[in-house]
Amino acid sequence: MTRWAQAFEKLTYAPAGLSSNSRGRQDLGVTIIQTPGHTPDELAWFDHAEMCLFVGDSLYHEGEDGMPILWPSEGNMIEWVFSMQKLKSFVNSVNAKAMSFNADEGDEDVDDWVRVAKRVQICCAHQTALVDGEQILADVENFWWRTVRGEVPVVKSHCNMGEVYDLWRGETTAQRKLSFGAPRRLMIEARAFFSAESGL
Repeated sequence: MTRWAQAFEKLTYAPAGLSSNSRGRQDLGVTIIQTPGHTPDELAWFDHAEMCLFVGDSLYHEGEDGMPILWPSEGNMIEWVFSMQKLKSFVNSVNAKAMSFNADEGDEDVDDWVRVAKRVQICCAHQTALVDGEQILADVENFWWRTVRGEVPVVKSHCNMGEVYDLWRGETTAQRKLSFGAPRRLMIEARAFFSAESGL
């Protein structure tokens, strides 16, 4: 039997013979987060023990190969933005709890070691692994709004199956940590939506 995971549902395992609602289920320490936008059914998952959030193709740095964050035709940039805001809130909340726990435990030195609160790391597709979660989400958010406002240029366009795809990338090497590639239609829809919502 299969079913859709609910938002922020914790994964559990029921040994053979236990009913699905039995108290004998084991918590696997993983939370599922629905993050539609890059694709309609995109998921992220968070490993509580490792403090690591796995986000797949939803976001990543360009890396050495210059790989832009790519949206397929069925993607939705508006939903993607809200998913990224959801991840940002989640990461900030987990980091705040970790800082609070660390403060409760005390920050005193123990044999020349200093207790440091662990922060959420994000693992993405392609070449981005174990980066600070708050930082990469802030970078993506900043780059997104600059792109929506037209501050990041389209540097390349091509046609695929009758649809125009654009590539948005900063003009200097220093600006190329992130880039976006998507059907032009998705950005037009996003700009219209956010312009109406916030007067961009």
